[in-house]
Amino acid sequence: MAFKIKAPYKIDNTPRYEKKEEPGVLGRANKNGTIVMNMDITDPEQRKEVDDHELVHVEQFKDFEKSDGNKGLNYTNDSVTWQGETYPRKNGKIKYKGTWKVEGHPSFPWEQEAYKTNKK
Repeated sequence: MAFKIKAPYKIDNTPRYEKKEEPGVLGRANKNGTIVMNMDITDPEQRKEVDDHELVHVEQFKDFEKSDGNKGLNYTNDSVTWQGETYPRKNGKIKYKGTWKVEGHPSFPWEQEAYKTNKK
């Protein structure tokens, strides 16, 4: 009989890249499982906070795929889908609860989940 031994450590193979971002953008999580970090962030503590935040979004994308769109996060050029509900998206804003707000706004539920990682 075969058995599996679980490693006593966590392996994170999420690809990370750095690039110059527009003002106010610290990082981005992409549906392909990569993270892009603003190359101007030099403070190691802030880099970790941004990375932890974006990792939550990567997991939200995975949840979306695993649940056939019923849970988690997804986006297209024209919309954002969260927990099976779709919201319009254009010009860097998302219409949520009748109001257009800038992408990444902390009032979005998918962002609130990610911001919780920074409060530990």
